[in-house]
Amino acid sequence: MKKSSTNSKHSNKDKKKPAKEVPQPQTWEEYMEEGVLLEEKGERYATGDKARRFYEKAGDMYNKACKLNPEDSDCLYNFGRVLYILVDFTHSPCQKLSLLNASIERFRSALIYDSDNADTLFNLAQALTTHAEVIQDHDEDDEEAEHDHEHKHSESDHFHGSPEERAALELQEAIQLFENCYIIQQRELYAAVKETHPKKGDTEEMPNELAEQLQEELANNAGVLIDTLISTSQALTSLAFLVDTVDRSQKYYKQAGEKLEIALGVAGDKLLWPASEEESSSGKGKGKASSASLDSAESEDVMPALKPVSVFREAESQDGAVSQKEKICDIHLQYSNLLSSQTDRNFQDTGKISEELYENSLQHLDVVLSLQPRHVEALCDKGDLLGAWAQGLAAFEGAVPGLSDIEKWDSGSNITLGNSDAVAAEGEPKKSTRSNRIWQLFASATRAFLSALEVESQNTSILEKLGDIHWSRSLLTSPVALKNRAMLLNNASVYYRFAWESCRDGSAENVDEEQRLEILLSWAQVLRAIPGKEEEVIRVLKQWKRCGGSKEMLTDMLEGQSGDILQEDFIEFALKQARKGL
Repeated sequence: MKKSSTNSKHSNKDKKKPAKEVPQPQTWEEYMEEGVLLEEKGERYATGDKARRFYEKAGDMYNKACKLNPEDSDCLYNFGRVLYILVDFTHSPCQKLSLLNASIERFRSALIYDSDNADTLFNLAQALTTHAEVIQDHDEDDEEAEHDHEHKHSESDHFHGSPEERAALELQEAIQLFENCYIIQQRELYAAVKETHPKKGDTEEMPNELAEQLQEELANNAGVLIDTLISTSQALTSLAFLVDTVDRSQKYYKQAGEKLEIALGVAGDKLLWPASEEESSSGKGKGKASSASLDSAESEDVMPALKPVSVFREAESQDGAVSQKEKICDIHLQYSNLLSSQTDRNFQDTGKISEELYENSLQHLDVVLSLQPRHVEALCDKGDLLGAWAQGLAAFEGAVPGLSDIEKWDSGSNITLGNSDAVAAEGEPKKSTRSNRIWQLFASATRAFLSALEVESQNTSILEKLGDIHWSRSLLTSPVALKNRAMLLNNASVYYRFAWESCRDGSAENVDEEQRLEILLSWAQVLRAIPGKEEEVIRVLKQWKRCGGSKEMLTDMLEGQSGDILQEDFIEFALKQARKGL
């Protein structure tokens, strides 16, 4: 029987033509063009494996282009920048160092052929600053990266001092590079000002469209200059914390602050920004401390943790114009980081807590939040700052005992934990002002993290921070803390569970294996403090072991410092369970 013509036509229509082969790049120009296209695809995905693969392919194109023309500064710069971008896509210190070394080499080579290129100077300085950060956290001596120094990245290649000394040398070089970059950008900004705002009588009045375009370019130039000043301040702040003497430390902190004052002047200059943004320059001042938010925190009950759900829509994408308001926020964020670092260094040098520095740091974060109330980084920085402030006061007063001490006290007390009407045991001394202050600071820190969670409900790090801070509050011995201890422990357990659920499959961005293991250990520690959770403790520890946890890790923690969250008695318990085979 013959097939109908209809069926025949349908069958032919469904046949697929062979895919047309895309010609591979052959010339230098084609490799460069393909590299740029692949970079743009990576930028569209921003994060994740797809973005990483596009950037890797772009790097391969630039590498082939560089082989055809090894003296082209643009090609070397593009290759170095892609390698630097790829650093954010790996959690391995060795891979980070390898990528940074390769990136630094390309930037250095690019400067040989174009020594006054501001972009190359800036990116080389950034790569050196990042390299300095990585080597401080990672001992290269036992890793193959130390033995694979094919990429020369600084005059200190053969310097075998401590990681801190090597980092200091790289930061000093980065600061000088930033300074050179600033001089070039400042010259370009002055030229742009003259073009956009010529003196009366020098030129004919320009069309509105051209005037708007020049004003936007001027704002872009101002934004770039501010970025360089902020990056210089960051490098100076890192160097200030590293150097040995107090005098040198204070000198670098002062210089870091001076860079930010210059940046605030640029951000507040009305000539540099579109008229519609002038009102945002109100953020130029340092703001007022939001101490009122601490006043009523001492008496409030702790609310139970709820499943996090974002109540805000994603921000709509904006055009490429530089925002004056965003730059002001960036400056104040760095000002807060500077003062926070200075607070830590001051404690290291004197053994004293400088509450004035904490307050000043908080003021700068309040400026940011007055301009952008949903600024997640500022909210998290505020939570970290208030938590560190409270932790410092608590440790200084001896208000944070070990877990075993709390359990011993609870067993002999008359308090029914969790009952709002049972505030203190009979004969409990009057609450001290410092204890109230510690509780208020912790409560305000909690609110800051909860506000950040409203914006990014699946952010693993915020969830972990909430677990940490509820655990820290549960260790306090003030009556209000003891009253709420059961709820605090339960909340800590819930937030650690949420944090684990958000990253357990390994797909969460910017969450490495070390953080996942830390979340599990912290969760197990909290469960151990809750009566009747013994089986859950073992279950979580078994999960920790399946994810790569080992006896050696716990032993290393005992020999080193376990930090503020994981306590020694819990680590000893976990090690004992690990030796039993869990």
